Amino acid sequence: MKNYINEKLGNQKIIIRFATLYIISLILFVLSWTFSYLILPEGIIRGIGILPGMAGEGAAETLIKEFLTIFGLNSVGWVIILIGNYILKVKNFSFGYLIPIAWMVMYGIVLGTNSFSISIGAKMAPNLSVLGRSGIYEMMAGCLFAVSTDFITANYSKDFKTSSIPIPKNEREKIKKENVISIIISFIILSTAALREAYMIVNL
Repeated sequence: MKNYINEKLGNQKIIIRFATLYIISLILFVLSWTFSYLILPEGIIRGIGILPGMAGEGAAETLIKEFLTIFGLNSVGWVIILIGNYILKVKNFSFGYLIPIAWMVMYGIVLGTNSFSISIGAKMAPNLSVLGRSGIYEMMAGCLFAVSTDFITANYSKDFKTSSIPIPKNEREKIKKENVISIIISFIILSTAALREAYMIVNL
């Protein structure tokens, strides 16, 4: 299984790498959501960390302000994705991939414990209604952005036990048309999801 996943993450087609990373993230999301709902107390991580503080405890005055807040917070994460992708790739796993995976796990905990900055009223049991929320699509955009920018890697290691080596600039991958298109699509997905989430929050 590990070799299969590594092979898919190393596929030349962005759509294959995206599907692999997103499926992994979704599996971990469902597991963390289920565990959190069944085991963890309500609100356990509400307000913890820098981003929740930046988001605030209430809705913005206008839809545009709320949208810009949500989009801006996601953009901070995307910058971290770029940094991770640049720092290291182990086999076919770029470090930037860790960010959307971690996001999905945290989102599962937030849903399962009702740890949103603005409470949704109660812990949310795992169910398909999550498809009507924007968070899962924001994470989708993050996964697509991560695999679309993994060509910027500056260091490589064949496994976690081996020291990394710098990749000469003339041997690094160049940005391709597919990368540009996928990056644009990821921004469109994020913008749409953020706008929808902002609308839902402002109209609570």
